[in-house]
Amino acid sequence: MYKIIGGDGKTYGPSSLDQLKQWIAEGRVNPQTAVQEEGAVEWKTAAQIPELAALLSVGAPRPGGAPPPLFPPGPAVQQTGLAIASLVLGLLSIVCFGILAGIPAIICGHIARARAQRLPAQYGGAGQALAGLILGYVSIFITLFILPAMLLPALARAKERAQRINCMNNMKQIGVAFKIWQLDHGDQLPFNVSTNKGGTLEFCAMGADGFDHNSALHLMVLSNELVIPRILVCPGDSKRPALDFQTLTAANVTYQLHSGTNVADTNPQAVLAVCPIHNNVLLCDGSIQYTKRPRISIPARSN
Repeated sequence: MYKIIGGDGKTYGPSSLDQLKQWIAEGRVNPQTAVQEEGAVEWKTAAQIPELAALLSVGAPRPGGAPPPLFPPGPAVQQTGLAIASLVLGLLSIVCFGILAGIPAIICGHIARARAQRLPAQYGGAGQALAGLILGYVSIFITLFILPAMLLPALARAKERAQRINCMNNMKQIGVAFKIWQLDHGDQLPFNVSTNKGGTLEFCAMGADGFDHNSALHLMVLSNELVIPRILVCPGDSKRPALDFQTLTAANVTYQLHSGTNVADTNPQAVLAVCPIHNNVLLCDGSIQYTKRPRISIPARSN
């Protein structure tokens, strides 16, 4: 028994050898007709099956007045459109479209290869489909693994640069806040003004590293000028900003202050504050500088 695929793409049968003999005699089956033998998985052309090839070699004219063939002659050229589409999409995925063309290339390639293996008489282009499959998978690999590996360092550098700029803006606002506070306190910074006059002189605690351990207390008196405590935390710091200035502690401050009598407008190039994360430096004249290693000098303390 045999099954046959007609020129219309439909499957007919199972039919006996005698029935096929009649169809051959009537011109309804030709050497390119796809035929599947009973119990077989693959399809072959009629010319590849010995018993049918023998009948086809003899051939018989169709009787006069007979109805048109039930099965139009099979196509002489194999269909390769889907395989070509897979190859083209694979090339596009490598050149410019990436995963957007890679996934369709893989889908078309799998379908085209399956057809070519199942119906070799009708469908070809298995090699083109395989090439499209490979290119599609390569484009997905590049998109998901290689490109991120190349872009992540650049994105990290861009993020660090943006955080450093935001940090400089924070320090600029801190410098402005110090300037405004000085206008109401004899042009003196808070750590050079007694607590009796609203300053923080008695809270100065100079460390061996040149930074004041009570930077948070010196910054707390600037609450009216700073408005919000968020700017006291560098964008690159993991510290959380305080909800308000009443609850401000050292855990809510990134920036480190220098204190001392020579930290004043009379010494404009003295370092007032430093960001330990980005090494941005706030000078007494209000300018911001970026240095790989911030200048640290231990200012003098008045008696």
